Amino acid sequence: MALGKGNAVPVLGVILLTWLLQGCGQWIKNGSASQISGEVTYRERMALPPGTRTRVLLEDVSKADAPSVLLAEQTIESATNVPIPFRLSYDPEVIEPRHRYALRAEIRAADGQLLWVTTGFHGILGSNQPRQGLTLVLQSAALEVAAQQPAAVNVEAARTYVYECGELDAVVHTEPGRLTLLAQGSESRLEQVPSASGVRYEGEGRLFWTQGEAALLEIDGQRYGGCRSNAAKAPWADAAYRGVDFRALGNEPGWLLEVDEGKDLRLVTDYGERSLYLPAPAPRFEGGIVRYSIRTKTHDVELNIEPRACQDSMSGAAFEARVRLQLDGQEYLGCGRYLSTAR
Repeated sequence: MALGKGNAVPVLGVILLTWLLQGCGQWIKNGSASQISGEVTYRERMALPPGTRTRVLLEDVSKADAPSVLLAEQTIESATNVPIPFRLSYDPEVIEPRHRYALRAEIRAADGQLLWVTTGFHGILGSNQPRQGLTLVLQSAALEVAAQQPAAVNVEAARTYVYECGELDAVVHTEPGRLTLLAQGSESRLEQVPSASGVRYEGEGRLFWTQGEAALLEIDGQRYGGCRSNAAKAPWADAAYRGVDFRALGNEPGWLLEVDEGKDLRLVTDYGERSLYLPAPAPRFEGGIVRYSIRTKTHDVELNIEPRACQDSMSGAAFEARVRLQLDGQEYLGCGRYLSTAR
């Protein structure tokens, strides 16, 4: 029977609908293989402001010299608290085995201001990378901006430094307009004051004044001049300031571990390409070795901390403990030390 003009459009519509349904069937037939799920959170103990917008994106980041390609996106409007669950659906047919894929997330205020954002590389869709039960821990956008600035104390964001003033080490934690100084076993709060040059803070009988890369420290009338920032010590001091109890690192591939007793364990592996936050259970003590065993739906972790002298294979730095970590069957060896917050 010949088709007239009157029924051509309906027939084409049926054909198009059938094609779309077939395509969708191919997309979702693999079930969870075509979905990535997890939650977005952050470490700060503060509530989400009203009207926030959370975005989670799946991107192809294979080409270093070209913009990333967006494959999937989910927007969550007006979440009231964290963690914020997400679920991304993607087409498995477009995934290339040799390409690199990553997740990215951000939380913005109602006026569009960036509040929290992912940092580093969060790889996904690799052969050994889980796709469900993920946790993306975002960092304060203010802290991320500070990390991209030169090592100076006058950036308008929170950051931790270690200044070496001869035999005295001073830990300096900056915030907009103020500074926390940890030195000689005590903590002081200093406020920024007007200065003809550099950035100057005063308070509680202390003075801290930066001019370029050098700093001047005064404690109860005693001056320490020519203080210099030591970038290698800063991550350890910052971890202690945040309340981390134990920190460790290793090489080949580069990895980093932070243990916050009774709260969580942060693990960054493969030179920063993979980040995990896991619950930190109570440790076991066996033959002087501190042991942690963690089992989740997606990860199996065994952590042993042995109180024996250890030397970093790259820097030669000395540590008080040897660390053996097994993550999903892969072993990582390194050195670590317990931290004192002095707070």
